[in-house]
Amino acid sequence: MSHIPRYPLARASTSKDQLLAFAIARQSVMECDPSYLLNLLKEISSTRQQVIDHEGVVTFYFDGWDADPRETAEIPEIRAYFAALNKGFPYWLHYVEKVDDTLFHVLRLLCAGHYERKRAGFCAWRFDDPQQMSTTLLTLFGHMNALHDRFDIPELTNRRISEEVAQLIECSLE
Repeated sequence: MSHIPRYPLARASTSKDQLLAFAIARQSVMECDPSYLLNLLKEISSTRQQVIDHEGVVTFYFDGWDADPRETAEIPEIRAYFAALNKGFPYWLHYVEKVDDTLFHVLRLLCAGHYERKRAGFCAWRFDDPQQMSTTLLTLFGHMNALHDRFDIPELTNRRISEEVAQLIECSLE
């Protein structure tokens, strides 16, 4: 019996061998100052070649919160920081890796919700308003489309990324 990957379209993306992981410092979060990371992200979106080369490779984590028992999406300071970051860089659908959890991390940080602890060691995020998630996704798709238009990224790439995201969302709702 052959193993069928859970997200086969996501695994078809380019640039899967090396991720670009950004550590977001606790101090930046506490000051709600995303300028350092914004400068790095703007660099990978400064030219057509940079946009192409960095498609599907970005992930991030919040450094300095290990002692906090809450998940990152439950921490108001992190949510406020990410909202400010998203205002300056709303191109997540193009850049985030789509094999692991980064896309859903973005959605958890941008949309209201809460963790439901099902049993010891297992919890799941429940979006408070599915309409907010839909609206957020549509907004993110609009920003991705604008990025692709600005840098003349092929429609085929846009379609593939859109299908990857749709498949990830669909699989999460099963």
